[in-house]
Amino acid sequence: MSNPWLNISAVDYEGHMSCPEVNQLPFLGTIFKEALEKHDCSSVAFLGCATGNGLEYVNNDDTQELTVVDINPEYLEILERRYKDRINGLRVVVDDLKECCLPEQNYSLIFAGLIFEFLEPRALLNNIVKWLRINATLIVVLQLPSENMSEVSQSPYASLKTLNTIVELVAPERFRDFGTDAGLEEVDRHEITLETGKSFYIGTFKRRNG
Repeated sequence: MSNPWLNISAVDYEGHMSCPEVNQLPFLGTIFKEALEKHDCSSVAFLGCATGNGLEYVNNDDTQELTVVDINPEYLEILERRYKDRINGLRVVVDDLKECCLPEQNYSLIFAGLIFEFLEPRALLNNIVKWLRINATLIVVLQLPSENMSEVSQSPYASLKTLNTIVELVAPERFRDFGTDAGLEEVDRHEITLETGKSFYIGTFKRRNG
């Protein structure tokens, strides 16, 4: 069965994520910006990057290598047009994160915002640990459950409803346990609730020695 993400146009994705009912683009962009400011961002991997929200904050003086990964080639074509002349060391990878292979012990920072809801967390975390340098950082954004709101927010963009067939929220405590098993240590966590009413967990993990 085709992955629903392959059938959601960039227009629909950006429209959905920026519409008032959702409004998650500025939130995720800010979290990425803070990650770049707070951590070693010399070599960054942005997993599930879509059309590149947040890449406007990349500083070429600080980041020498940026690998972006997404399953949807249309998203990445748009991202490359927008940023190929603005970001040095940009590497664009069209791939399913379930099968993706990135260089081992290469990245000082990996950003994964709202992707573990659509993937098997343990398998991807085991790969992420391999891609991180020793003592490097993983920033994760997870959606928290809501009694009054569906996992995929309602919006005028009907194509996003197909994600309901694959979305599965991951409890932060369960995710932390998966991370510990993979060799990651949670060093910081906090929660943010948007004006829309949806809440999110932001976790910072370090790759342990060994």
